[in-house]
Amino acid sequence: MLKIAGLRQLYHSLSGLSLVLITSYLDKFTDVYLLLILFFITLVIEVARLYLPGINRLFINYFGFLMRSEEKHNPTGTLYYLLGALISILLFPKEIALFSMTALAVGDPAAYIIGSNFGRLRIGKKSLEGSLAFLTASVIAGFLLHNLWGDLSVIAIITGALTGAVIELIPLKINDNLTIPVAASAAMHLISFYIT
Repeated sequence: MLKIAGLRQLYHSLSGLSLVLITSYLDKFTDVYLLLILFFITLVIEVARLYLPGINRLFINYFGFLMRSEEKHNPTGTLYYLLGALISILLFPKEIALFSMTALAVGDPAAYIIGSNFGRLRIGKKSLEGSLAFLTASVIAGFLLHNLWGDLSVIAIITGALTGAVIELIPLKINDNLTIPVAASAAMHLISFYIT
Protein backbone atom coordinates (compact mmCIF):
# COMPACT_ATOMS: atom_id res chain seq x y z
CA MET A 1 0.00 0.00 0.00
CA LEU A 2 2.83 2.40 0.88
CA LYS A 3 4.49 1.75 -2.50
CA ILE A 4 1.25 2.52 -4.36
CA ALA A 5 0.67 5.69 -2.32
CA GLY A 6 4.26 6.73 -3.09
CA LEU A 7 3.63 6.31 -6.83
CA ARG A 8 0.50 8.41 -6.57
CA GLN A 9 2.41 11.17 -4.77
CA LEU A 10 5.23 11.01 -7.33
CA TYR A 11 2.66 11.31 -10.16
CA HIS A 12 1.07 14.25 -8.31
CA SER A 13 4.39 16.10 -8.05
CA LEU A 14 5.76 15.32 -11.49
CA SER A 15 2.57 16.10 -13.40
CA GLY A 16 1.99 19.28 -11.41
CA LEU A 17 5.56 20.54 -11.80
CA SER A 18 5.56 19.63 -15.51
CA LEU A 19 2.47 21.78 -16.02
CA VAL A 20 4.09 24.64 -14.08
CA LEU A 21 7.26 24.46 -16.19
CA ILE A 22 5.37 24.29 -19.47
CA THR A 23 3.06 27.20 -18.62
CA SER A 24 5.94 29.29 -17.29
CA TYR A 25 7.40 29.48 -20.81
CA LEU A 26 4.12 30.31 -22.54
CA ASP A 27 2.20 33.57 -22.59
CA LYS A 28 -0.90 33.83 -20.42
CA PHE A 29 -3.28 33.57 -23.38
CA THR A 30 -1.68 30.27 -24.47
CA ASP A 31 -1.70 29.06 -20.84
CA VAL A 32 -5.46 29.51 -20.71
CA TYR A 33 -5.97 27.61 -23.97
CA LEU A 34 -3.68 24.78 -22.88
CA LEU A 35 -5.43 24.44 -19.53
CA LEU A 36 -8.86 24.59 -21.18
CA ILE A 37 -7.91 21.84 -23.62
CA LEU A 38 -6.46 19.64 -20.86
CA PHE A 39 -9.47 20.30 -18.63
CA PHE A 40 -12.02 19.40 -21.33
CA ILE A 41 -10.11 16.26 -22.38
CA THR A 42 -10.02 15.20 -18.72
CA LEU A 43 -13.70 16.07 -18.30
CA VAL A 44 -14.67 13.92 -21.30
CA ILE A 45 -12.62 11.01 -19.95
CA GLU A 46 -14.14 11.40 -16.48
CA VAL A 47 -17.71 11.56 -17.77
CA ALA A 48 -17.13 8.56 -20.04
CA ARG A 49 -15.64 6.42 -17.32
CA LEU A 50 -18.21 7.41 -14.69
CA TYR A 51 -21.22 6.76 -16.95
CA LEU A 52 -19.89 3.78 -18.90
CA PRO A 53 -18.88 0.95 -16.54
CA GLY A 54 -16.77 -0.83 -19.20
CA ILE A 55 -14.62 2.26 -19.73
CA ASN A 56 -14.30 2.72 -15.96
CA ARG A 57 -13.12 -0.89 -15.54
CA LEU A 58 -10.55 -0.38 -18.31
CA PHE A 59 -9.42 2.93 -16.79
CA ILE A 60 -9.08 1.38 -13.33
CA ASN A 61 -7.23 -1.60 -14.80
CA TYR A 62 -4.55 0.69 -16.27
CA PHE A 63 -4.55 3.66 -13.88
CA GLY A 64 -6.14 2.34 -10.70
CA PHE A 65 -2.79 2.22 -8.92
CA LEU A 66 -2.68 6.05 -9.15
CA MET A 67 -6.21 6.50 -7.80
CA ARG A 68 -7.55 6.83 -4.30
CA SER A 69 -10.32 4.37 -3.51
CA GLU A 70 -12.98 7.12 -3.56
CA GLU A 71 -11.84 8.21 -7.04
CA LYS A 72 -12.81 4.89 -8.61
CA HIS A 73 -16.45 6.01 -8.78
CA ASN A 74 -15.95 9.78 -8.57
CA PRO A 75 -13.88 12.30 -10.54
CA THR A 76 -10.13 12.04 -10.01
CA GLY A 77 -8.02 14.79 -8.48
CA THR A 78 -6.63 15.61 -11.94
CA LEU A 79 -9.90 17.22 -12.99
CA TYR A 80 -9.92 19.44 -9.88
CA TYR A 81 -6.23 20.26 -10.26
CA LEU A 82 -6.70 21.47 -13.83
CA LEU A 83 -9.76 23.51 -12.84
CA GLY A 84 -7.87 25.08 -9.93
CA ALA A 85 -4.94 25.91 -12.20
CA LEU A 86 -7.26 27.36 -14.85
CA ILE A 87 -9.12 29.56 -12.35
CA SER A 88 -5.83 30.76 -10.85
CA ILE A 89 -4.34 31.61 -14.27
CA LEU A 90 -7.53 33.41 -15.31
CA LEU A 91 -8.03 35.47 -12.14
CA PHE A 92 -4.55 36.27 -10.85
CA PRO A 93 -1.16 37.45 -12.10
CA LYS A 94 0.74 34.61 -13.75
CA GLU A 95 3.61 34.45 -11.24
CA ILE A 96 1.10 34.07 -8.41
CA ALA A 97 -0.79 31.31 -10.21
CA LEU A 98 2.45 29.48 -11.04
CA PHE A 99 3.59 29.49 -7.43
CA SER A 100 0.20 28.35 -6.15
CA MET A 101 0.30 25.43 -8.62
CA THR A 102 3.82 24.61 -7.42
CA ALA A 103 2.74 24.72 -3.78
CA LEU A 104 0.04 22.17 -4.57
CA ALA A 105 2.41 19.99 -6.63
CA VAL A 106 5.06 19.72 -3.90
CA GLY A 107 3.22 20.61 -0.72
CA ASP A 108 0.30 18.21 -0.97
CA PRO A 109 2.47 15.10 -1.51
CA ALA A 110 4.86 16.24 1.26
CA ALA A 111 1.91 16.64 3.64
CA TYR A 112 0.64 13.17 2.79
CA ILE A 113 4.02 11.43 3.09
CA ILE A 114 5.09 13.13 6.33
CA GLY A 115 1.61 13.15 7.85
CA SER A 116 1.01 9.45 7.09
CA ASN A 117 4.38 8.31 8.39
CA PHE A 118 5.21 10.73 11.19
CA GLY A 119 1.99 12.56 12.03
CA ARG A 120 1.19 12.43 15.74
CA LEU A 121 -0.64 15.69 16.38
CA ARG A 122 -3.96 14.98 14.64
CA ILE A 123 -6.47 17.56 13.49
CA GLY A 124 -9.29 15.43 12.15
CA LYS A 125 -7.82 13.06 9.56
CA LYS A 126 -4.80 15.31 8.95
CA SER A 127 -1.77 16.10 11.08
CA LEU A 128 0.12 19.18 12.13
CA GLU A 129 3.35 17.52 10.95
CA GLY A 130 1.85 17.05 7.48
CA SER A 131 0.84 20.71 7.35
CA LEU A 132 4.33 21.80 8.37
CA ALA A 133 5.74 19.55 5.63
CA PHE A 134 3.41 21.25 3.12
CA LEU A 135 4.59 24.67 4.26
CA THR A 136 8.28 23.72 4.25
CA ALA A 137 8.24 21.97 0.86
CA SER A 138 6.31 24.83 -0.74
CA VAL A 139 8.63 27.53 0.60
CA ILE A 140 11.73 25.58 -0.47
CA ALA A 141 10.25 25.07 -3.96
CA GLY A 142 9.38 28.77 -4.04
CA PHE A 143 13.00 29.73 -3.47
CA LEU A 144 14.48 27.05 -5.73
CA LEU A 145 12.23 27.97 -8.66
CA HIS A 146 12.09 31.73 -7.99
CA ASN A 147 13.13 32.55 -11.56
CA LEU A 148 9.76 31.27 -12.79
CA TRP A 149 7.78 33.89 -10.88
CA GLY A 150 9.97 36.93 -11.28
CA ASP A 151 9.30 39.58 -8.70
CA LEU A 152 7.19 37.50 -6.30
CA SER A 153 8.29 38.59 -2.83
CA VAL A 154 9.38 36.36 0.03
CA ILE A 155 6.29 37.46 1.95
CA ALA A 156 4.02 36.48 -0.96
CA ILE A 157 5.70 33.06 -1.24
CA ILE A 158 5.31 32.42 2.50
CA THR A 159 1.71 33.67 2.40
CA GLY A 160 0.85 31.34 -0.48
CA ALA A 161 2.55 28.36 1.16
CA LEU A 162 0.91 29.04 4.51
CA THR A 163 -2.53 29.47 2.93
CA GLY A 164 -2.09 26.23 1.00
CA ALA A 165 -1.06 24.39 4.17
CA VAL A 166 -4.11 25.67 6.06
CA ILE A 167 -6.49 24.79 3.21
CA GLU A 168 -4.95 21.31 2.98
CA LEU A 169 -5.44 20.85 6.72
CA ILE A 170 -9.08 21.85 7.07
CA PRO A 171 -11.70 19.28 6.06
CA LEU A 172 -13.52 21.02 3.22
CA LYS A 173 -16.11 19.22 1.12
CA ILE A 174 -14.42 20.53 -2.06
CA ASN A 175 -11.34 18.71 -3.40
CA ASP A 176 -8.15 20.46 -2.25
CA ASN A 177 -6.66 20.19 -5.74
CA LEU A 178 -9.15 22.94 -6.60
CA THR A 179 -9.15 24.94 -3.36
CA ILE A 180 -5.40 25.09 -2.66
CA PRO A 181 -4.26 26.92 -5.82
CA VAL A 182 -7.24 29.28 -5.84
CA ALA A 183 -7.03 30.16 -2.13
CA ALA A 184 -3.22 30.48 -2.19
CA SER A 185 -3.43 32.71 -5.28
CA ALA A 186 -6.10 34.90 -3.68
CA ALA A 187 -4.06 35.29 -0.48
CA MET A 188 -0.87 36.15 -2.38
CA HIS A 189 -2.73 38.62 -4.56
CA LEU A 190 -4.26 40.28 -1.51
CA ILE A 191 -0.95 40.51 0.36
CA SER A 192 0.74 41.95 -2.73
CA PHE A 193 -1.43 45.08 -2.37
CA TYR A 194 0.00 45.66 1.09
CA ILE A 195 3.68 45.02 0.35
CA THR A 196 4.10 47.04 -2.84
